[in-house]
Amino acid sequence: MAKSPPTPPSIDVLVLGEHPAAYLTAALLKHKSKLNVLHATLPDEKPPDRLVLINPELFDLHPILHPLRRKIETTSIYGLQFLSSADATTRSEHRAKSILSLVAHYKDVRTAFQKMATAEGVEFVNPKHVQVHRIDETGLDVTVGKSHLHPKVLVLGGPLPDAQQKLLGLPESWGRDVVHRYTFVKFKGAKQAELGGKPLVPMSLDLNGQLTWAWLLPHGPCIQLCVEQPTETLSRIKPAELLALWEAVLKRHGILKPDTHVPIDQAQSIDLPLAGALAHEGLANRTLLVGPAGGFYSATGEDIYPNVWSACFASDAIKKALKETHLQDALAPYRHNWRTTLGDYLRGPQQNLRFLLPLVYRNQVMTTRLTEAILLGKGMLR
Repeated sequence: MAKSPPTPPSIDVLVLGEHPAAYLTAALLKHKSKLNVLHATLPDEKPPDRLVLINPELFDLHPILHPLRRKIETTSIYGLQFLSSADATTRSEHRAKSILSLVAHYKDVRTAFQKMATAEGVEFVNPKHVQVHRIDETGLDVTVGKSHLHPKVLVLGGPLPDAQQKLLGLPESWGRDVVHRYTFVKFKGAKQAELGGKPLVPMSLDLNGQLTWAWLLPHGPCIQLCVEQPTETLSRIKPAELLALWEAVLKRHGILKPDTHVPIDQAQSIDLPLAGALAHEGLANRTLLVGPAGGFYSATGEDIYPNVWSACFASDAIKKALKETHLQDALAPYRHNWRTTLGDYLRGPQQNLRFLLPLVYRNQVMTTRLTEAILLGKGMLR
């Protein structure tokens, strides 16, 4: 991160957070405009590097994103392979002729978005302290490092301390029906996995017989095993146990070689507020949430595409609102826009998979539809 530049005399928009969605919001606000935009990282935001699935439509969300297709190293994925956790002979798969998804390192994606924002002229600070003091209909007071700022709009893309979350009208914690524990272990083991020339992502829909989802993601020399579970199940089964079960399923199906060593003791966990944006009410004036702060994760744990989509909506709403007399009222379309479009994407497959699973394994149409629902956000009923 570059050294902190001199703070501009006035700030139109302050963007907080290190997620790609935060960098994109700042970049889009500066793109072809004279707005004063300051981007600040948050001291407590330390997302681990992991492999992430990316919807290829990411690069078509805005023209500014087109060049990133060549700047982010990715592995192409052509479909999903659903593995039964109870029977090593039961599986189904959908393999498309075109690319359905991409896999990349989260760190590489974040770096590419940061460089894009720099190229657009966004000013960056990396403070040791961020404090939101006041937000009302007249404006905001925020301390960033040693600078006291009065931005017209605040964009939050990462975590703040509980007291500041409350000031912004955010819940002290996400509901139990929203938060899922995502646990992953990444290691150099690509040669230990049998995925084919046009790789599919192996996936379980019923790990441990509880409709717990699990994936194997390949990228270069690395593979990543990951499991996702509602936090309410943590008292019954630990994430490491789920990873061990998933490893066993992959070996029984011949996806992983029998002698593969998975370093489960090195696994990391993060809590994802899946479709969390749908639970937000009563947010403070002049404040928009993007990315992780809004819980713009799909029901399938997808990170980059839906979060970045929220940034596109936010920047568009802010640019228009700053030209209006009543700024707060002019920000209202942001919520409406993502609720009527992105909201459906976040919800993901709505059908009860307990009844669908037998069909997924026997019916190619259902296998194809579920694959497209998970990777592309398409509806199951068409």
